[in-house]
Amino acid sequence: MTGDVIRLEKDGLIVKVSPLGGSILSAEWHGIPFLQPAPSPGLASKVLGAEACFPLVPFGNRIENNSFRFNGRDYTLAPNTADPLVLHGDGWLQRWTVEQHTPHRIVLRVSKDADLASPFAYEATETITPGNGQLTIALAVVNRATETLPYGLGFHPYFPRTPETHLFARAHRHWSERENHLPGAVGPIPPGLNFAAGTTLPHHWLNNAFDGWDGQARIEWPETGLALSLTADTLFDRFVVYSPSPHAGFFCFEPMSHQPNGHHLRRNGGLAALAPGRAVSGQLTLSLRSLSRRSTRERS
Repeated sequence: MTGDVIRLEKDGLIVKVSPLGGSILSAEWHGIPFLQPAPSPGLASKVLGAEACFPLVPFGNRIENNSFRFNGRDYTLAPNTADPLVLHGDGWLQRWTVEQHTPHRIVLRVSKDADLASPFAYEATETITPGNGQLTIALAVVNRATETLPYGLGFHPYFPRTPETHLFARAHRHWSERENHLPGAVGPIPPGLNFAAGTTLPHHWLNNAFDGWDGQARIEWPETGLALSLTADTLFDRFVVYSPSPHAGFFCFEPMSHQPNGHHLRRNGGLAALAPGRAVSGQLTLSLRSLSRRSTRERS
């Protein structure tokens, strides 16, 4: 095991964390994975987003044209991956510092200065705590720039996808996907993508944003007998579901505080306008239990 892998363990939960990207590399409960493990443990952000979970800061998803206008000023960002559009901010591409570490809790911190690639200067803190059948991830960001800027937070977990995986999640609206994986038109949720009553994932490509989320979701894996309940703070009132195909072996359910490409939407799409020194924070909790015998289509 390399120095870039830190093991947390409590009450049957084993979570491996890396300071590279502030990422979770794997997570299991009584031997059953509930996050899709990184394919190259210890490499973390060097595999560009293939970790089991990574933080989204100071924004999630993409920004159209790698630029935005805010408070009468124009800002430009540089692409940070092979994608033509800047992707998921840059917290996931930084080495975080271990501020505190016990066998069942870790606090990571990263400081980022503004540069030619991004106007955002910030300090972010992430706290990862397993125990009592739950994994809690808290994330906070403080604006260290000299001007007010729009900030957002989110989480990008990868979950195992089995043929019978069921997703339960309520939302009010659905956003289509247009070129460069940006959100397009907003409207009612299509029947095949309405997860409110619980359903399997579609067989086609899925990479869509949903808003009006109540902060509650559930995933059931009948094949492994595991159920996961996901609870997010009210800050996270939107989510993205990314599922490339049934054969990928994973799907992503990404809680976000703002709309993808919110920098180009009315009211900044939920992004928080932070004055220098101001902060925004939120928490995500994943709760595990054994799946009961009743139908996976029935909500508890």
